[in-house]
Amino acid sequence: MVKDEKSTYQKKSRSRYFTRRKACQFCIDKTNYEGAGGIDYKDIDKLKKYLSDRFMIESRRKTGVCAKCQRMLARAVKRARQLSLIPYTSSHKGSFAINYKPRS
Repeated sequence: MVKDEKSTYQKKSRSRYFTRRKACQFCIDKTNYEGAGGIDYKDIDKLKKYLSDRFMIESRRKTGVCAKCQRMLARAVKRARQLSLIPYTSSHKGSFAINYKPRS
């Protein structure tokens, strides 16, 4: 009997939390990329929403973008990086100078 009580207690204590699936913002606003054949690489404010603080492209799971739009987003970010509209990495100006010790 004790085993039965423990198993029912464990089932009750387990809470199930389901996250709501995020909708792809690009698919909702189809006017942004439908005619041009892709996501606009010149719209930096929109692209920065999908980049981390280190300017890496965030995953689909985190942003809620569908697979097709994720590929277009990656292509747009890479084009913006090549035109130096977006940096490849965050600036590390202070970290190198502080930790730098010349050889003696």
